[in-house]
Amino acid sequence: MLTLLLLASSPFLQAAPQAEPSFVEQPGVLEFTGQMLLHPKVRGDEEAAARLAPWLIRHLPETDLYVVRVPEGMTENSIAAAWMATGDYEYVHPDWMCYPIGDPNDPQYGSQWHHVNMESSSAWDLITGEANQIISWLDTGVDHAHPDLAAGLIPGYNAVDQQGTHVAGCLGAIGNNGVGVAGMAWPLQLMPVRVSNSSSGGAYMSDLTGGATWAVDNGALTISASYSGVEQSAVDTVGTYVKNAGGLLFWAAGNSATNNNWFDWLDVIIVGATDINDNKTSWSSYGTAMDLVAPGDGILSTVVGGGYQAWSGTSMAAPLANGAAALIWAANPYLTPQQVEDRLMAGCDDLGSPGKDPTYGWGRVNLRNSVEGGLQGDMVLSVTPLTAGQAVTFSVSGASASLNVYFGYSLTGWAVVNIPGLGAAAGLAGATQIGIQRADASGNASLNKTVPVGAGGLSVWLQAVSLGDSSNLVATSVQ
Repeated sequence: MLTLLLLASSPFLQAAPQAEPSFVEQPGVLEFTGQMLLHPKVRGDEEAAARLAPWLIRHLPETDLYVVRVPEGMTENSIAAAWMATGDYEYVHPDWMCYPIGDPNDPQYGSQWHHVNMESSSAWDLITGEANQIISWLDTGVDHAHPDLAAGLIPGYNAVDQQGTHVAGCLGAIGNNGVGVAGMAWPLQLMPVRVSNSSSGGAYMSDLTGGATWAVDNGALTISASYSGVEQSAVDTVGTYVKNAGGLLFWAAGNSATNNNWFDWLDVIIVGATDINDNKTSWSSYGTAMDLVAPGDGILSTVVGGGYQAWSGTSMAAPLANGAAALIWAANPYLTPQQVEDRLMAGCDDLGSPGKDPTYGWGRVNLRNSVEGGLQGDMVLSVTPLTAGQAVTFSVSGASASLNVYFGYSLTGWAVVNIPGLGAAAGLAGATQIGIQRADASGNASLNKTVPVGAGGLSVWLQAVSLGDSSNLVATSVQ
C-alpha cells in the first residue's frame, strides 16, 4: 500500500513517455538486477536524493552514486526515462549484473610467452619493486594458499558484504621463487577485492565501483577489473574518483569483438588483447574507447588449488597493463597518475596505424620501455658531441625557475635511483656528478665541461635532475 501511495504522489513516474528500450540484457554478459545506478548532476542535491528515498538501497558517498530498486510496476527502461526527465541526474542506468570476461628460476616461466613480447625480464633487471607498494584487482576471490601467491597477499575487502586467482597470478605471481610462474609486478603487494559471492562470478556494477573506491582509499595505486560493463557511465565516474585519489583504474575491453566507438572514458584505461604474434585476437573488443592492448591469448597463470592453466581473454590483458603501471610507480614513486599513464602509453610498441588507432589503441604494453620512461621526467637534456679533450655543453630546458639542476653521468648504464631529498628518480647506474647550475627565469640551464683526454671510446649515459623532476636520458659515446 505504501508503494502505491508513493507512486501516486510522484506523477513524473506515471507520465514517463513510452520510448524504445535503451537497455537490453545480454545473458551471461550484462543482466538486469531490479536495481538502478544514478548519479546526480549536482553533489548534495537534496531534492534529487529525496526523490530516490523510497527505493534507496545504499548511497556510495565517495562517487555520489545511488543504488535504488526499480519501483513496482516499472521497468529498468521506463524508470530511467522518468528519472532522466527530471533533469537532475547526469545518468541513470541499471545496476547491471556484470560477469568475469573469461576464456573465449620459475619452472614454467618459459611457457609465459607474453613476458617475451613485453620485454618483462629486462624491466625486472632495472627494478625489483618496493615492498610497501600496493596493487589491486576486482575479482571473485583468490586462493590465499597458492604457493605462487600467498607471500605477496595482504588483507583485502569483500565489496559484496562490505566487510580470481588466475587474474591474481597474471598480476603478481611471485617471481624468482623456484615455483610455477612469474606475474607482471611480482615484487609488489597484492590487495584482493572480492566483488562477487556468486558461483557464476556475477557482480553488481555497484559492487565493482564500490570495490575500486575502497581499494584506492586503502592504498592501492593501480586497480584492474576483468569484468563486463566497461561502457557503463558509472565506470567513468569511479575512474575519475580513483585518479583524483592518486591511482589508476584499468578495465577489460571485452571479448565480444564489439566496436566500442561511441564512448571514450578519459580516466579509465581500457585494455584489449593480442596474441603471440602481436595481432589483436579475433574476439577482443576494440574501438575509440580502447587505450592500449596487452597479451591475452593462452596466458599461463595460477589457478585455485595450487595449479596453473593457460586462459584467454581481455581479463588476462587488463591485469598485465595494471602491473606495468604499478612498476612505473615502483621505479618512480614521485610521479602523478597522469604522468604514469602517459609513460605507459608512450612505452607501448606501436601496432597498426601510427599513433593511437581503434584496433590497438596506443599499442601493446612494453614493460621495459614503460619502466625506462618512468625514470625520465619532463625536463629536456641535450648534449653537444663528446670528443676526448674537447669542450662539451650540457643544456636543459623545462626546469623550474631558479632551482638547481644537477648534471650526472654513468659509465655502466641504467638503474633505478630514487633521490628522496629531491623528490625525484633518475636512471643512472652508479651516477657521478658533473656539476650544478641554477635554472634561469625561463627554466633553462647549461653547463660547460672538458671531456677527459683518455675517455675516447667510452660509452656514456647522461641525465639531469632537479627538485621534483628529471630529464630524458642521453646515451652516447666519446669520440
